[in-house]
Amino acid sequence: MVTEAKEEAVKELKEKFEKAEGVVLSNYRGISANDMVELRESFTKEGIEYRVVKNTLASIAAEQAGLEGLPELLEGPIAVAVGYDDPVLPFKITSDTADKYDAFSAKGGVIEGDMVAPEEIEAISKLSSKEELLANFATGLKSPIRKLAFVLKAKVKDLGVVLDQVLKAKEE
Repeated sequence: MVTEAKEEAVKELKEKFEKAEGVVLSNYRGISANDMVELRESFTKEGIEYRVVKNTLASIAAEQAGLEGLPELLEGPIAVAVGYDDPVLPFKITSDTADKYDAFSAKGGVIEGDMVAPEEIEAISKLSSKEELLANFATGLKSPIRKLAFVLKAKVKDLGVVLDQVLKAKEE
């Protein structure tokens, strides 16, 4: 039977899925309650929302949000990590958590609307953050301009030396 609480939970999950840049599903079975609190804090500290969800409600929300393929991953106890700003960050933290806890495993996810298989999560977690990529891009753009300015400055200086020599030659 559908209740208002369940409808509200689906609506809330749907909104989160639609706004999310990165979503990672994970299996947390076998992690103690104390470790689970620590795990949640590590996600929250980085601005990632991490919560345990009911599979049926998450499946409905994923379908409504247009995340095809995600409902197939919803088997067994599932927790969802949702990142809104940096699509790679939920994958990085999930990968780090899987290294820390043997019982924790990633089941898959979505990055900017594209499905991610469990075996691809490790590769995505090694990508640079959005800020790092933008900084590298800006540095890459700045470097050729700096070289051009240096070359042009050298040519102007050489021209000045030549004109100075011509002036001295005419004075003699």
